[in-house]
Amino acid sequence: MKALKYSLAFLMAFTLSFANAAGNAQGDFAPDFSINRLDGSKFKLSDYRGKKSVYLVFWTTWCTYCIKKIPKLQQIEQIYGKQIEIIAIDTSVKDSFKKALNFQKDRQINYPLAFDFGKKVTDLYGVWGTPTEFIIDINGIIKYRDKVPNLISEHLSDWNMLNSRKSQFLLAEKSSCNKAVLHC
Repeated sequence: MKALKYSLAFLMAFTLSFANAAGNAQGDFAPDFSINRLDGSKFKLSDYRGKKSVYLVFWTTWCTYCIKKIPKLQQIEQIYGKQIEIIAIDTSVKDSFKKALNFQKDRQINYPLAFDFGKKVTDLYGVWGTPTEFIIDINGIIKYRDKVPNLISEHLSDWNMLNSRKSQFLLAEKSSCNKAVLHC
């Protein structure tokens, strides 16, 4: 019984520390969001926790630096797509859904794109310019905000390693338990 009491106390403290750590800076627990991809399928960040890391990119069709990143992202998708999920979100500044869709077709982009109607996700992540990139590890922690390493192959095993303390939090999060009062 004592072990259960201490486990619950640990889980409660751990859950509260993660709840307070959600943000958009390196080391923060990444805020969850859902968005429809241009193909109509749904992307939900928390669906990848415990499964694989996420490369989140905010971009626009008119951003020359964003256009320069396309070959790198295409290569990552082609080679490492099973190990890291790419989602590129058009911030909707000066763009339209149709323009983003045409951009994807014209550039033959092989990774998922989404359009941020009303800039909700863009604002959630505090994005002011494009491209803005995030690497979110398998535990839901932001490993990089910009300055993403060029050779991601050297980092994928780290980004996809479950942390036992964080995985306990993830298990509680995915269960039907009420984390606020810790009961099922």
